[in-house]
Amino acid sequence: MRCAQALTRIGLLLLGVVLGGCAWKGGGLPDDSPATQALRQQILVETLGQIGRPYRYGGGDGAGFDCSGLALHVYADVGIQLPRTAAKQMKVGRSIRASDARPGDLQFFRINGGHHVVVDIGNGRGVHAPAPGRTVEIARIDSDWWQKRRLKTVRVLP
Repeated sequence: MRCAQALTRIGLLLLGVVLGGCAWKGGGLPDDSPATQALRQQILVETLGQIGRPYRYGGGDGAGFDCSGLALHVYADVGIQLPRTAAKQMKVGRSIRASDARPGDLQFFRINGGHHVVVDIGNGRGVHAPAPGRTVEIARIDSDWWQKRRLKTVRVLP
């Protein structure tokens, strides 16, 4: 089981590296500086590497994550400190239109009366830690279900 999980994570990391350059909705290269592009790539790879980890309330490490702990972890990996909760993370960076989101941007939603954060990975998808009993997964955040719950999209990177 442990070997299969490791192989899955390696495959996802490789997929992130391959797709990272073409994950922006607008096609072509974004207008990010080379340094920001490198940060986005690192966030994308680290985010995809967490898929399959268990949900753990208050978690922010390899033992498990809640939604804000996942965002906190992948940003800390590139040296950027975020607040602990999704509600506070929503106040960091600058608001952008959801249609302008790029991999690494944070998408915020209202779910069951609380704030929920998803790390955008491009092409209408995001990675999040959904709920107890589940694991970190990719979601189609451009679907109607997510769109009805959207609160805000935030760019933390320069």
